[in-house]
Amino acid sequence: MMLLRNLKFALDSAWQSFWRNLAVSLAAVVSITLILILAGVNLLVGHAFSQVLDGFRAKVSEMSINVADDTPLSTVYAFRDQLAADPRVQNVQFVTKDEALAQFIADPNNAQLTQQIEGNPLDAKLQVRVRDLTDVAAIDSVARQWPGVDPTDPTNYQGDFVTRMLQLSSWLGLAGAGLMAILVVVSVVIVMNTIRTAVYHRRKEIEVMKLVGATEWFVRGPFVIEGVMTGLIAAAIALSLLVISYPEVVSKFSADITFIPLSYDPSFISSLARDLMVGGGLLGALGSYIGVRRYVRL
Repeated sequence: MMLLRNLKFALDSAWQSFWRNLAVSLAAVVSITLILILAGVNLLVGHAFSQVLDGFRAKVSEMSINVADDTPLSTVYAFRDQLAADPRVQNVQFVTKDEALAQFIADPNNAQLTQQIEGNPLDAKLQVRVRDLTDVAAIDSVARQWPGVDPTDPTNYQGDFVTRMLQLSSWLGLAGAGLMAILVVVSVVIVMNTIRTAVYHRRKEIEVMKLVGATEWFVRGPFVIEGVMTGLIAAAIALSLLVISYPEVVSKFSADITFIPLSYDPSFISSLARDLMVGGGLLGALGSYIGVRRYVRL
């Protein structure tokens, strides 16, 4: 019962303090909203790049091993089984020369070339999908050492592109983490200053509470709740703006830059909402706790 009364007192005090220092509270909400918008944009951009990189990964993780025309089928099947047994390989499919030509003709991008070719200049091939992008180079090395490979055009492996993709993925992760760390620090400082102002305005009330024997958390509780309240309000505003603008931005971007496989992902909204609301509440709690701990001497 005592706990409920203390909680009610903390909630009432936090709400009254928020409205009593409305100008400062609104300034903090606006500042944290802008920061959380940047954080949300960072998450959305990171998710968009992940979508694009996943699309490229799916393409690059599948390589073609061209088979020389004079290679016996028994040799091809033996090598196919060898690759299928490799734990780094997800699946292997043998495509004959006729099937390769049929696939080439079926591609509308090859319509003009189809009219110019005579016979079947295409090689039979082994389509290999590798489990991990970092293993593509190793499988390419195995393929080039196989006696049945076409020596003039062994594989379609693009080593430089794979290396750049892995480097880009790593740099994007580091840049996103660095930006989030900066935003967290700035948010905590803003909440600290807001709570510091609230503490200053209520310094006499706090002194009276201390004199009558109020516990440490009885004094600090309302300020921590006020910080959480500020963070949650800012997170709700930031989330609303991001949810409204996200599909329109993706639609316009996809229409203007068609060669990048970017699409609207509604399932990511729930993850974004969770991250922003939890992040806003935690930032408010952390900033207010540090602010109270520093400026309320019990």
